[in-house]
Amino acid sequence: MKNKYKNLIFFQNGSIGDFLMTIFLLENIHLNDPVLKLFVVVPKNEKLLIQFLEKYPYINIILANRKSFIGLLRIVTLIKFSFSKNLVITAPTPGKLSLYIKIIARKISLFRGSKLIGFNDRRRINKFIYSELFEYDTKIIYPEFLKMFIKNLGFKIKKEKPSFNYSKDKGILEKNNLEKNKYIVFHTQGSSLGRSLVEKEIIDIIKKIKELYPTLKIVLTGGSFDENILKNVLSVFNKDVLTMINKKISELSTIIDESIFFIGVDTGTTHIASFLGKKSLVITHPATTPNWISYYNSNAKTLYSVKGCKHNIHEGREHLEKCRGKVLRCLEKVPLSIIEESLKDLLK
Repeated sequence: MKNKYKNLIFFQNGSIGDFLMTIFLLENIHLNDPVLKLFVVVPKNEKLLIQFLEKYPYINIILANRKSFIGLLRIVTLIKFSFSKNLVITAPTPGKLSLYIKIIARKISLFRGSKLIGFNDRRRINKFIYSELFEYDTKIIYPEFLKMFIKNLGFKIKKEKPSFNYSKDKGILEKNNLEKNKYIVFHTQGSSLGRSLVEKEIIDIIKKIKELYPTLKIVLTGGSFDENILKNVLSVFNKDVLTMINKKISELSTIIDESIFFIGVDTGTTHIASFLGKKSLVITHPATTPNWISYYNSNAKTLYSVKGCKHNIHEGREHLEKCRGKVLRCLEKVPLSIIEESLKDLLK
């Protein structure tokens, strides 16, 4: 496929975890074909996501949605691609992709020699929109699925393991009175209540951490929407617990990278830690899609609870795949006692 297309345009949902995986996908493609121009179209978070690309100048972001004036204007600018040979891809999703996205992707793949690739979401209209359809197999760990997809596109795997390159913020530790490898990072909140730890759970986990590792400082990280709950938790403890509201990816990444270990619910920030290869304790939740569990990070210990499982085992990829089986059982909330017990192993 090398040099066949001028542009590769990838439609993605704008979430942090998905965007990191998109970087992994596009890194591999760029290493195969450095001339191919790479674009990621997102409906949200343009200003946040562009911070991830400081070390990836060959990847460009385009904001396109109908809910903002700028986003609407960017949709119009996508038409310029209609006169080039484009490889257009809509990202895999376990649900149904918006018809609106499909139509926009189709319009910029109409030029002779262009191609629109997507994933089968069982809609009849797909055969009239896509040039080629793939199946999204949610039983395969997502980075491994992406590597299969890269090969199906005709490229070679140049990079086997997901990772993330960024510019370290040298002053962020001093600013927060922190020393490298003398604190831990705890990310407590996901994008919804179902993905998050409640205040009592957070407080109980911090008490356990302080009991096990009394000399370590704890940094609670979160977005601006987490600020109130972090303040409430902070009021229970002394200066050994700090909060950091995520504003810059370089700051957040540095804080995580320089810590002794990371604890987090399954969300975008936790995937940053996993892309950095950080020693981590990952806490899943009922909304976790099991193929997104961060087994690509060999330094991560992931806790989960499979619905209906009687083995009383809460970690390990082999056990997960065995107990889910063909039924693909859902996950349940991880018991607090399991989380607290697992904390003991983090400094070994």
